[in-house]
Amino acid sequence: MKLLLLPSLVGSLFTLALAADPLRDCSTSSPKLNGANFPLIESGDNTNIAALRSLLPVVTVSDILDSGNHKVTKVTSSSNPKPGGTWVDAYKWSATSDFNDFGTSKWVPQGISGTWDAYDAGTVEGRKAWVVSWHNADDTSVRVTFVDRETLKYRHVLLVEPKKKTDGQVTFDAVPVHAGGIMWYGDTLWVVDTWKGVRVFDLKNIWKVSIGDGVGRTSSGTFTAQNYAYVIPQVRTYKPNYTTDAKMRFSFIHLDRTTTPDSIVVAEYNSASTAANRVVRWPLDYTTRKLKKDAEGSRVTSANFAYCHDILRVQGVMSVNGKYYLGRSNGANKGDMWAWVPGSAARNNAGFLPAGTEDLSYNKNGGEFYTASERTNERYIVVMKTSAVLFN
Repeated sequence: MKLLLLPSLVGSLFTLALAADPLRDCSTSSPKLNGANFPLIESGDNTNIAALRSLLPVVTVSDILDSGNHKVTKVTSSSNPKPGGTWVDAYKWSATSDFNDFGTSKWVPQGISGTWDAYDAGTVEGRKAWVVSWHNADDTSVRVTFVDRETLKYRHVLLVEPKKKTDGQVTFDAVPVHAGGIMWYGDTLWVVDTWKGVRVFDLKNIWKVSIGDGVGRTSSGTFTAQNYAYVIPQVRTYKPNYTTDAKMRFSFIHLDRTTTPDSIVVAEYNSASTAANRVVRWPLDYTTRKLKKDAEGSRVTSANFAYCHDILRVQGVMSVNGKYYLGRSNGANKGDMWAWVPGSAARNNAGFLPAGTEDLSYNKNGGEFYTASERTNERYIVVMKTSAVLFN
């Protein structure tokens, strides 16, 4: 495929493919795309939540943090293996003789967010915490982990989708997605669904369930969740409604509180040089914790920013005060941080990130940002500084 390098972006590795489909191949005279081509449609809220709430005990985020049954360990300079890259602090997942999140092959960490995303004050119920998403090996279920930043204790919680059984009884299923990105916004938790947009979960309804292997209502009328003690139900979705056959991959998500209004930024992972790689933004309504609609009474939200680039293997994105940060994985080697301001050349901060870098999350308090690394026996929550990232 013939490529055209724009003069204004020379040296940036932002190129455009000359082809027929502007959504898939970015065949325009500029890398800037039409946001109207990326509408998201809001579903109605799940009507089964109220019935389940009447059957299950409701708990709070503080209850989850207080019930932490595992602990991350702060890494020192002598720790081995080290979470490579330009890190400030790092925290290793639990690895004991009878429990090993650091090296399990069953679950893989992906997305990261926290209380700084949830509310501008940076706390929820007076607590500071990370939340990390994990997909299981066959992408048939997702758990999220609440980590108390003070005690470093953590607890896994299963994400579920409420539904009705054929006999009319309410139950819930596991959520079969990759969960490559996560965002905590008020009392909602947003999780990307690779080809289907975004799923939103209701933190006003965290439920305690019985301990058991299955997921959902049992024959005795109790509820279980793969031996996890708590579940969070899906309340709504945002699905793309494309005008062509092209599809965008919803690989990871970021909350940008530096825009007015707040907005979400989604970008996509691709490893093939012929694939389009897009960064797209949609506006939020902080009063409802939903996307801001195109018009009153509408369920549609059009993107207000869409760009195409050719940085491969992007695993996370952040947008802060008009600056974009794109984390790229390099297999077993340290990851790169690409720094870009639209209209200018992008700069590669090579080896800035740990190996297996994933989703990114920015905390304005102290200018920190975080990533969760995914490689087996190299799994950390890593703390870094945006001030260390160099732009052109």
